[in-house]
Amino acid sequence: MPSGVTNTAAFFTILNHTGEPVTLTGVSIEGADHVMMHETKVVDDMAKMVHLDKVIIDNEVRFEPGGKHVMVMGLSVTEATKSYNMKLHFANKPTLDVKAEVRNSK
Repeated sequence: MPSGVTNTAAFFTILNHTGEPVTLTGVSIEGADHVMMHETKVVDDMAKMVHLDKVIIDNEVRFEPGGKHVMVMGLSVTEATKSYNMKLHFANKPTLDVKAEVRNSK
């Protein structure tokens, strides 16, 4: 990600091996002003982002370009930034702390 970019997206995969559905209710990223879960939907040949209040995960869910993704706004970025602390918030499980690696888009 170029230095100074403040709006970006986060992509990742969540695997659920608990045997019961888990509900992702939000994502937070240290240093970001605002973080939202979205899904890209095509309606009448137009792509639009739809806000997601929750994502139910049975086995696996992918947050990827063109599908579910996390929009990150107001993120302070420098060339030295290699990762951010990200929290995955669940309705029925403890919050999961992960490192979000910074990568340039390809």
